[in-house]
Amino acid sequence: MRKIVALFAVVGCFAFVGCTKPQSENCKKLIACSEALSPGTGATMETSYGKDGACWKNSDSAAACTTACDNAMAGFKAMPNFATTDACK
Repeated sequence: MRKIVALFAVVGCFAFVGCTKPQSENCKKLIACSEALSPGTGATMETSYGKDGACWKNSDSAAACTTACDNAMAGFKAMPNFATTDACK
């Protein structure tokens, strides 16, 4: 009986309500790094990549956003002050 209840809880989570995912560490770092490199940009990124952003509403968007954050961090590495910015390390 417990297994059936647990199964319904998981299925309900995905089918009816949608389960939120936690913000990835990569995206948390991206927001901080972006803000440090270019003040004002971190707040703009919060809507999508922030803790309560659109990215974390389901597994598919969370995976896509994490990849986007990885790619953005790779792009930041080309900036001259990236290596000396603590928030980017």
